[in-house]
Amino acid sequence: MENSIIGIVVVVAIAAFVIYQSFIKKDDVVESKPAPKPAPAPTPAKKVVPAKSKVPTAAELNKKTKAELELLARDNGVELDLRKKKASLVKEAQQSFKQK
Repeated sequence: MENSIIGIVVVVAIAAFVIYQSFIKKDDVVESKPAPKPAPAPTPAKKVVPAKSKVPTAAELNKKTKAELELLARDNGVELDLRKKKASLVKEAQQSFKQK
């Protein structure tokens, strides 16, 4: 009698295990995943304001060397003669900025 009770318990346990496995599948189990982070909001486009070419004053130009004056004027499309006096180079450099 004792053996038959153990046998019935084992058969019931196996049957319960089979029924449990048939109803619950691994696909049914929901795994918790972290929520995706929302995309950052697009930043508003900045308005690009073109920089105005500033005409340097005579005082600013006088602080520069003859070679620097020549480079500035060359950027504006004017070739300066370095054999001239600095005062005349400053005037020509200022005129090259005004023409631009």
